[in-house]
Amino acid sequence: MTSILASIATGVGALIVLFNWYSLYASHRSGRNVSPAPLLGGLLLFLGLFNFPETRAYAWLAIVADYGTLIMVSAVPLLIRDAWSTCSFNLVHRFVSNTDGRQDDIRLFKRGKFTIRREHSPPVTCNEHGALSVSQGFVGVWHEEDRGFVLGGYGGDRILRILRTNGCFRTREEHYPENRKFPIDRLDALDLKKVT
Repeated sequence: MTSILASIATGVGALIVLFNWYSLYASHRSGRNVSPAPLLGGLLLFLGLFNFPETRAYAWLAIVADYGTLIMVSAVPLLIRDAWSTCSFNLVHRFVSNTDGRQDDIRLFKRGKFTIRREHSPPVTCNEHGALSVSQGFVGVWHEEDRGFVLGGYGGDRILRILRTNGCFRTREEHYPENRKFPIDRLDALDLKKVT
């Protein structure tokens, strides 16, 4: 029974590995991203090969042979770096705003990275099909200037300024596309409370 399961795992794993390499070719040919299946092919192939004494010594090659697994393994350091850069240890400034059923949470981190999380309660219409938006997120880079902070890189050439006047903070957004029918992501004229 074990050898049957190992054979099935080897066959299915090999098919997924082949599909993952084909996804690389298909992405190149079509110009659009065709995503591989990370880990699954390499793991199944490894488990299948490991259960046969003849192939046990070479089972580890299944991980290297799978494009999806290689991509996942190579992305892990970047994912860890991104998670570390936006963790609470690296938080420098935090601003919040509650206005008309909308809550904005702006966090400025060390090394010039920022995140903005906007939540709508109740949800708001975000397109002509009647879809509702519950929350939105933005990421980008920031730096400090004389009158406050400048945030950019989160939407084309949009720039968000957090201006400090007599201890109060207010946003001013520049280059927001004026022709938007549903400007639910506009960040202009928010009165902010500095939390951190």
